[in-house]
Amino acid sequence: MTSNSWIKLLDQTAQAVVDALSAFDRWGDGGDRPDQYLLDQIADTAAIEVLQTSGVSILSEESGFLQGENSELVIVDPVDGSTNASRRIPHYCTSLCVVDDQGPLVGLVLNLANGERFHATRSGGAFLNGQPIGPTKCGQMSESIIGVAGPLPDNISPSQYRSFGAAALDLCSVAAGRLDGYIDPLAHHGVWDYAAGILICQEAGAVVGELQGRELIHSDHSLRLGPIAAATPELLNQLGVERQIDR
Repeated sequence: MTSNSWIKLLDQTAQAVVDALSAFDRWGDGGDRPDQYLLDQIADTAAIEVLQTSGVSILSEESGFLQGENSELVIVDPVDGSTNASRRIPHYCTSLCVVDDQGPLVGLVLNLANGERFHATRSGGAFLNGQPIGPTKCGQMSESIIGVAGPLPDNISPSQYRSFGAAALDLCSVAAGRLDGYIDPLAHHGVWDYAAGILICQEAGAVVGELQGRELIHSDHSLRLGPIAAATPELLNQLGVERQIDR
């Protein structure tokens, strides 16, 4: 499939989630697991139904690994920021990333609350609603606004920080110059939370790394890592990352 064909498939998948949740009114109901909401399951069913028509393998937060006929893998978070969604906080999204034997190929993040659509293709740039995006030029921690998942580490002192609760959108905010950086100091994210956002950051011109220098893209449903993104290599270093992950 071409990049455009992949984008079309991911758009169809995200739209299926939108349609499935359009008449949904049980936002606070729990799912089958303690850390799951019913909305996660509804969205996952809709997304998987579309993706399986293409024959791809799937790694979903909600339904795990599903073997397909093709070599490509689509990493799926049907609703990233589902706690926000359950409280009707308008900061949650569908995050989708196509991965081949060279790494992330196509990524799409759709804000389910306001319709903003971020996407990127390998070596093809990053876009918000079809318009090119790029990060800030911030290289000083003291001047930065940082997104954080969890408590702010004692060794990091930005000008300001935000904790929005949806890693994929937070990474896209770095790519679009809304945040100067992002850090998960607890290393508690699954690959579905950040795969698309990492590609969008890199294609926008931001730099990325991992809390302990580990590779971010994998297919282990149980593995949790600490993604970090920054507008510049200097800021990434000040966030505690010595080795950035190349495209």
